[in-house]
Amino acid sequence: MWEESLVDKIKNVVINSLESVQDMFELKRGQQFELFGYDIMVDEDLNCWLIEVNSSPAMDYSTPVTERLVKMVLEDTMKVVVDYHYASTKKKPKIDTGLYECIYKAKRIVDKPMSSFGLNIECKGSKISNKNLQHY
Repeated sequence: MWEESLVDKIKNVVINSLESVQDMFELKRGQQFELFGYDIMVDEDLNCWLIEVNSSPAMDYSTPVTERLVKMVLEDTMKVVVDYHYASTKKKPKIDTGLYECIYKAKRIVDKPMSSFGLNIECKGSKISNKNLQHY
């Protein structure tokens, strides 16, 4: 199920979430990259639900599983940030990036993400007066 269904759904969540906020990113002087941690829930129908995205996520060893994963992520991040980034264009295809893979390369920049998705979101409501509230 992982390869057949979930991998593509998770990649789609990541791509759509980053595209929807791309106009909010600022390139800061001296900053070369940022690591994001995605919390995604999978329901019984194998739907993927984005819970939250953390910039600069915690990299502590809270369990034996996270210890192994954190060590892999840190090693692979250095492969991408140092080895791949500074390699010549000719050598880049041969650079080991560990388990990192490029899942999307944008062909366009979205000026206004909400309009690009064809969404029309609005919030409607009315004022609640104090006399309608129950006091406990």
